[in-house]
Amino acid sequence: MQQLPFHKVKINLKALKKEFWTWLLIGIVLFIIGKWLDSWIFPFFAKYVHNPQMDQLAIFLTEKLIYIVLAVFAGFTLFKVWKNEDHKSKAVPALFAVFSTAIATAILKSFFNIPRPFVTENLEPLVHADLASFPSGHTAVAFALLVPMLRVSKLLGISWALFAILIGFSRVYEFVHYPSDIAGGIFLGGVVGAIFSHPATEKLLKKWWKNSREFRRQSFHFIFGFLIVFSHWIGALRIREILTLLLIGLVVIVLTARGHLDFVQAILKKFERKRIYDFPGSGPFYFLLAVGICFVIFPVKVAYAAILILSVGDSLNHIIAKNRMPKRFNLPWNRRKSLLGVFLGIFAGFFAAQFFVPWYSALIASTVAIILETFKWRIGKIFIDDNLIIPLVAGVIMAILG
Repeated sequence: MQQLPFHKVKINLKALKKEFWTWLLIGIVLFIIGKWLDSWIFPFFAKYVHNPQMDQLAIFLTEKLIYIVLAVFAGFTLFKVWKNEDHKSKAVPALFAVFSTAIATAILKSFFNIPRPFVTENLEPLVHADLASFPSGHTAVAFALLVPMLRVSKLLGISWALFAILIGFSRVYEFVHYPSDIAGGIFLGGVVGAIFSHPATEKLLKKWWKNSREFRRQSFHFIFGFLIVFSHWIGALRIREILTLLLIGLVVIVLTARGHLDFVQAILKKFERKRIYDFPGSGPFYFLLAVGICFVIFPVKVAYAAILILSVGDSLNHIIAKNRMPKRFNLPWNRRKSLLGVFLGIFAGFFAAQFFVPWYSALIASTVAIILETFKWRIGKIFIDDNLIIPLVAGVIMAILG
């Protein structure tokens, strides 16, 4: 089925705008209340609220339970997509909302760069926290699922709202966030969740998901890149685990190619390009191979930046590239690529990478790597996968530029 071009998509935004203004009003009110609480809440907690039992509960909620719940939700989403005949699920927009909120939170933290309350108030935090304070990432991610849950069931939504509120309260209780940070997280997560789960947005995403194998492929490509960087950053995924996954992936590929794992082949055909069916799973394999090489040969921040240029920049480049814009915008040397896709890929890759390396280094690396990807590279009859070209080229450039 032919993909639906961007320029032919029409969405009724009236109801969506109403939800946005509602969340904005809620955010403003909560932020005003939060700023009032900022000045006295911590002495009150320290004197009247803190106790060992609540300390353990707060730590469990924010350091273990929320990650377990999100991991279960991600696994449930993947299972529903695989199980359903049309490969659709209402959980997919919610999963996009979670990851988009996490990305937006990191961007806003870097922009505002507000110190944590335990720094400014000379407090002893219950948990370790390095990043800036505003907005609260835990709260934002929790509230990103609120509206999607409410659209499914009011009971489910209310239950999730209580859990999300507990997460926000715990972050203040742990002395790692101001109440105003929680207000910012509530607004950010709420509005992103409302946008992604809105029927108009959901309808658009379903069309792209159903009609475009490349959209499905690059969506997970985009998500897994962030997951790997984040997992490595928090210490949950190291070189040993990456190499183990690479070895497991190679074994699965060999068994699938020999016809022993039909169910894997069926899953891969929903995401892999037709030209690589003879090498099933080559996309994820080369992706993990590139990640492993980056962590081995580059400094860790350069590795992060190179992986993000691949997962963010290249994903947007591919999603926009084919049949999304009028053909007059296609590149003359590669009619499958569009000029807009290349520009968006360069900018997105640069924007993601500049959080870890100097901006000029990120811009040059993203530009060269994304442009080189538009050419077909091969050694003899063997094509070199872009999952290898982009991060390695970008990493070398950033390592040279420092």
